[in-house]
Amino acid sequence: MEASNPPTFRVARWHRTKRLDIGKQFPYHKGMGKIHDGNGWFIKVQANEHPPIHAHVLHPDGKATVTLDGEVVNTGVPRAVLAAARDWIVAHADIVEAEWLRMNNPRRR
Repeated sequence: MEASNPPTFRVARWHRTKRLDIGKQFPYHKGMGKIHDGNGWFIKVQANEHPPIHAHVLHPDGKATVTLDGEVVNTGVPRAVLAAARDWIVAHADIVEAEWLRMNNPRRR
């Protein structure tokens, strides 16, 4: 019986680039609204969102939604992380509001 050759795979052209430029390969990634990095967690504002103005805290254990006045809907973020994120969002409400309005322009709806 003859030995068969192993299958060969064709590599897509963008895999051969030296450096993956996220903005060029994934253009939807440019306006993702990430506004703060913590230690293993981050705060972001998403597009096409509902009022009131709020930000999302993303952590490997879960996620939470925090409004500008500090109200929290938590689904798994540890208390210490949530407290730090909530304090940052309340202290930097102007940054969160500006990013939320940029990504959720009410005049476009």
